[in-house]
Amino acid sequence: MLRAVAEPRRIDRAIRRLQGALKGVPARGVRLTWRGGELLTTIRWARDDHFWWAFEPRPAGKSTCARHALLLGHAAHPPTRRESITCEINLPLGGADRKVAGIIAADAEGALYLAHSGRMGGARPGQRKAGFRDFLNDGVWRPLVWPDGEESEALIVAPLDSPRLTRLLGQFVDTVRRYKAGDAPVARTGLCVEPGPVDSATAACDRRLVDGALHEELVKRGLFGGQADLFSLRGDRPQPLFALVADGRPEELALAVGSLSLAQARGGSDVRPILIAPAALVARDDATLQALPFACVGFRWRGARAIFDGLDDALA
Repeated sequence: MLRAVAEPRRIDRAIRRLQGALKGVPARGVRLTWRGGELLTTIRWARDDHFWWAFEPRPAGKSTCARHALLLGHAAHPPTRRESITCEINLPLGGADRKVAGIIAADAEGALYLAHSGRMGGARPGQRKAGFRDFLNDGVWRPLVWPDGEESEALIVAPLDSPRLTRLLGQFVDTVRRYKAGDAPVARTGLCVEPGPVDSATAACDRRLVDGALHEELVKRGLFGGQADLFSLRGDRPQPLFALVADGRPEELALAVGSLSLAQARGGSDVRPILIAPAALVARDDATLQALPFACVGFRWRGARAIFDGLDDALA
């Protein structure tokens, strides 16, 4: 189970790590506005991920402690001299303050994560602060224990050591933007067999990126099918069914292979099971994977996007 980090020095190191990992083109002298306030500051635009960010200190309030504020704004185009904040993730300078939404969390191995309580302010009239949890139901939600022993649930925004941190944070900003605009939640693709409890928070974050990239590739080929029709027959072609191995651990691979084998036994010739696994794992265990009774497609990262090798052959 993840734990909320409360030690001031550890929080400070985590925030400095976060600042160092985030990239962006600086835009100086930008006036940021939000409901009830404004601020003149420098922001950094993450062009490829369509958002800008800035860190600002926040003094203690009547009901909150002093905190760091990670200010975030959706920006598909270069920022102007005046920008509206989409959301902010507040992180306490020290201690565990459940009144602020931002959390630095750590797993049993000491890996650190940027997390969020799920309470989202600044929503439209009639929206509950807790409504964001329902809107992002397919997010990486994990149990979290606080220093006083109380447990809650938190959304894992991104692992701090992930090379895909900026992409994951950009997805979070876009989700908040759509939520506050009153958009309907994006339906889950249902492409991959659901993972079991062995899925780590880091692997789960990568899984969402790979699943999204796979969905886009299938849309290009006109082969997309969702949760309701995974086992349906499209014309004379079997419906592809995928299982994704996100980080290549033996237990994750065993679960994926078992899930596809069971699906194949149930669906027979109506389904075409396909294993999606890291290219390094495919290269290392090629002979073993080739002996499986279904196709295996390797994926590799190009920046923060998953690229699939052999997908067309597996679908043919």
